[in-house]
Amino acid sequence: MQLVAVLCVSSFLLLASVEGRGAGRAFPIDSENYAISSFTRLNSRLEWDPTNFLVDLAGYYANCDSAGTRSRTISVDKLTPDGQSISGVVDSIDGSRADVDAVNGYIKAILDDWLSRRTYDSLIRGAQAFGCSVRPGCSGSAVVSCLFSPGGSGEHPAWTPADQPDNIVAVPEVHALAFTPEQYETTELFTGNKWDRSHFLENLSGMETKCGMIGNDDWPFTDLRRIEAEYGIRIVPLYGSSLNLGSTQAALDAILPGFKSIRSATELGCSLIPDCEVGPEMYVVVTCLYREE
Repeated sequence: MQLVAVLCVSSFLLLASVEGRGAGRAFPIDSENYAISSFTRLNSRLEWDPTNFLVDLAGYYANCDSAGTRSRTISVDKLTPDGQSISGVVDSIDGSRADVDAVNGYIKAILDDWLSRRTYDSLIRGAQAFGCSVRPGCSGSAVVSCLFSPGGSGEHPAWTPADQPDNIVAVPEVHALAFTPEQYETTELFTGNKWDRSHFLENLSGMETKCGMIGNDDWPFTDLRRIEAEYGIRIVPLYGSSLNLGSTQAALDAILPGFKSIRSATELGCSLIPDCEVGPEMYVVVTCLYREE
C-alpha cells in the first residue's frame, strides 16, 4: 500500500511538470481533505464526488489556457450521469513550483480566498457533490477548477420576481459580467479611481447588479450593506443603465460619464449585465462600487 502511494505521488509530479500539456489532475489527498473540510463548514450535506465524474470533468477546465485568469464561474453544458446540472469555478495563482507541498499551498490559498470573500457561498450551499482538479506548471501559474452539482448561479443569485419591475423579463441564471481590463482602463479615466485588483469589489458588484435597477433610483444594495456591517468597511455604490443598440461598449461609454470621482475612495470594482429586456428594448446595466478609506 505504501509503494502504491509513492508511485501515485511520483506520477502526479511527473504529469504536473509537463507545462501546458493535457488537462488538470485530481487534487493531492491533503488538498482534497482541505476542500472537503472547508466547504462542508458551509454545507454539511456536501460530499466529494464518489464517482470522480466531477473531478475528471474539472480537469478539462484546469488547464494552462486559464493561467493568469481571475476567479470566475464556468459555464458547464454537461449533466452528471444521474442528470444533475453542474456549475463551476476556475482560478489561478502565481507560482512556478510543481511539487506536492507547493501545489497544496497554492490550492489552499485559492480556496481560502474564495471563502474569505464569500464569493461562491450560494454555489457551495446549493450543491450536493463537488470535485476539483489542479494544473501546476503553467508559465509561472497554477490553475484550479472546482465543479459543483446540482449547479447554481454561482456568485450571482438566480432571478426571482422581486428582483425587477413587472415589465422586465426574468431570465433564469442571468449573470453580471466582470469588466475587461480595457473597460477598467476607461472607467479609471472617467472616475479618477483605481481598479481593485483583489476583485473583492468586482465580485460584490456582481452580486448586486440586477436588471431591476433600470428606472429604480433607490436600489437597497442589501448584500453590500450586510458586508459593510460585518467587516466594518465603507463602500459607495453607483449604478446606471443605457439602451443597448447593438454595442455593449457604446452603452457603457454612455453610462460612465455619469459616474463621479470619489476623492475618499481608494479603489473601485464594477460589473455589468449587457442584455436586460424592457418590453421590446435591450438595456445595459452597470454597477461600480468604491471602497472608502
